[in-house]
Amino acid sequence: MTSSSPNLQLWKEYRIPLVCMAVGIATLSILLSNKNNTIAPKDEIKEDSKEVSKENVDSSTTNEEKPRTHQGLKKADFKKLPKVIRKKPKQKKEEVSGCCGGKNKAEGDNSTGCCGGKNKPTANNVEASHCACSATTSSAPQVIAIDPLALPELVEPMKIFYSTITGTAKLFAQQLRDSAINSGLPEPKIIDIVDYDTEDFLSETGLCVFILSTYNVEGPNDWFLKWLEDTRFDWRVEKGALSKLRFSVFGLGDSAYTEEFCNGPRSADKWLGQMGAQRVWPFGEGDKNGDQGGAFKQWNDAMLASLLDPTQSHVHEAYFSSDDEDGKSASENDDDEGDVDEDGEPIKKTKEEKLGLPTIDGGDASEGEMVDLEDMGNVAIKIKQAKEDKALDEEAYANEKVRAKRTVGETKDGKAIKPREVREMVSPLLHKSLTKQGYKIIGTHSGVKICRWTKAALRGRGFCYKHSFYGIQSHLCMETTPSLACANKCVFCWRHHTNPVGTEWRWKVDDPEFILEGALENHYGMLKQLKGVPGVRADRFVEATQVKHCALSLVGEPIFYPHINEFVKLLHKKRISSFLVTNAQFPDAIASMDPVTQLYVSVDASTKESLKKIDRPLFRDFWERFLDSLDALGKKGQRTVYRLTLVKDFNTDEIANYVELIRRGQPDFIEIKGVTYCGYGGASGLTMANVPYHAEVVRFVELIQEQLGAGYEIAAEHAHSCSILVASTKFKKGDTWYTHIDYDKFFELVESGQKFTSLDYMAETPSWAYFGAPEGGFDPDETRYFRKTKEQRKAERERREGEEDEE
Repeated sequence: MTSSSPNLQLWKEYRIPLVCMAVGIATLSILLSNKNNTIAPKDEIKEDSKEVSKENVDSSTTNEEKPRTHQGLKKADFKKLPKVIRKKPKQKKEEVSGCCGGKNKAEGDNSTGCCGGKNKPTANNVEASHCACSATTSSAPQVIAIDPLALPELVEPMKIFYSTITGTAKLFAQQLRDSAINSGLPEPKIIDIVDYDTEDFLSETGLCVFILSTYNVEGPNDWFLKWLEDTRFDWRVEKGALSKLRFSVFGLGDSAYTEEFCNGPRSADKWLGQMGAQRVWPFGEGDKNGDQGGAFKQWNDAMLASLLDPTQSHVHEAYFSSDDEDGKSASENDDDEGDVDEDGEPIKKTKEEKLGLPTIDGGDASEGEMVDLEDMGNVAIKIKQAKEDKALDEEAYANEKVRAKRTVGETKDGKAIKPREVREMVSPLLHKSLTKQGYKIIGTHSGVKICRWTKAALRGRGFCYKHSFYGIQSHLCMETTPSLACANKCVFCWRHHTNPVGTEWRWKVDDPEFILEGALENHYGMLKQLKGVPGVRADRFVEATQVKHCALSLVGEPIFYPHINEFVKLLHKKRISSFLVTNAQFPDAIASMDPVTQLYVSVDASTKESLKKIDRPLFRDFWERFLDSLDALGKKGQRTVYRLTLVKDFNTDEIANYVELIRRGQPDFIEIKGVTYCGYGGASGLTMANVPYHAEVVRFVELIQEQLGAGYEIAAEHAHSCSILVASTKFKKGDTWYTHIDYDKFFELVESGQKFTSLDYMAETPSWAYFGAPEGGFDPDETRYFRKTKEQRKAERERREGEEDEE
């Protein structure tokens, strides 16, 4: 034990290094043997492979697996190797982005190779070597992202100019900005055209997109368009003044204006191009009577796609001819074939040089500051030539020779993609808007609504002014229209111009009986919803279930409906009186109108200029139509009425002109009423300051009556509605007025088929309705509610607080 103790001690001390050395020698011997096998000749490898038994070699084993398996060793010898050698090394998975990589295999597919083994590269299959899973070194093609900032048109942020009153153009500008940002472009700047100095366009170098609305009255476009026109035809401004500007224009308008549709935006597109600005996308337009939003989206998407495509040319030829009638661009006409410079390039000549005229100071006309006296004659010639050019341009534009060669929604040959079909007047968007405002839509072009005075009458709180003037009880009246469309866009329109407009009927036509039945059904349906309203009287509610009057004055132009006579006859057949209001733009329809209980004409202004400003008519000959309508009204036998809606600071002057119009049409009655404020938006610009007080309405009526002289007097009033009635003295017998209507007598006269006049069915007016009566036109049998003033409410509050303190 003693002699062996030193050996045991040595063994314990050196056993670990000895084991490691043995492992290293064994590993080295294996590696050397593998190396010899690798560099052996091919013939020897084939012979060795035949000698290896099936037990030791797996035919499916790859070269990468052999170092960790047998490599010619017997299984028993391999197991004797240390565990660290026999351990399977971890291999990093190669990331592939091709069709396989394990991502696109079908569920349960365990095959290997390219695309699950289906596209393995072979000697005869060259195409397969391009697969991402192929053993070759070729890689899949990479998609190179386009840097928008590298595009020359978009180095600077896009500027989006808009002009709007109702807000539509501004909304589209915001949509374009959002689309540009989503496309990876720098955030565009949105600018109101009225807030931009027009002279800055001369130094503008970026991309400017114009979204311009069309107006037939004063609008935000006026200054910009006037500047463009003056600059375009100013002989002192060089032709390429806007050559650094890139632009595109989208116009908003209403096709009901026919030849004026998108007139302003088209002019802007034309003049910008003629001054050298480069058009990056064709002119687009959106029709309010169509899918305006869809048209803008199509134009918007197409323009952005073109801008982001580097393979496309972003400069489009001018679509408007300025010098020639054949439609060639200015660049094609400026080059003279015979004149070239030293490098053989064609020399561009100005129009003055082509005409043999000298330029000011030997340079461009816009660069000179002084003109020699000898050249004054030539300057005068150039001014004359510029005027002639302008006249030719405007004539070509009027003849539509300068229209765009192709617009959005047309094929290359200029034909429309789809033929225009007869459509419904009420679009889904319009239906939603009118329904939200409380309308019930009937068919495709009619509507009905409950009046607020109907609700008041059901609770015994009074009737509207028609009760004071003509004896109508509001809870027995139905307010409807067979045509939501109109030929005007009045500034005081109740519907904020959401209803359609047009100069001729171009929509589907519903049957008059269908319209009447639908109006009555919806009217009764809305009445049923009021039976639970606090204060509704049972007797009034029962009476309201039988309509006796129909006010065809809801909105739009009832006389515009092609079957208006049939509709009125159906009303009379049901013994429902008819009160029809027209805007005096369809004189032929007034002349052919069958007798109605009372026929109104709206007289909103006394001159052509003020009528255009107030009613904003679509017809170009609106004033002639207006006068013809008054003439036609004077020839009617039934009761006729002028309705004047006073808008303070708009139509309260020019009394003498109103008197002349009254004498022309000789109406039976003249209703003068202050405008009702309905929360007008930007479309009209009206505020509460434009609503006259009752005293102001009275003063206006007194001035009218004084100048009319004999024949008309102030008969009745309804102070609650700021309404005054001036009547012909033929309805006055002694001191008694007969402005009310005997409705039963009227129906008898209609059924008789004989001619009759307005004097045949008049009835006595109650004294409380007289002008100046203490009741102010309010039926004393009704309960009148007064709105407390701020002082009254404050006093009432202080009184209640005092009573609580005493308690």
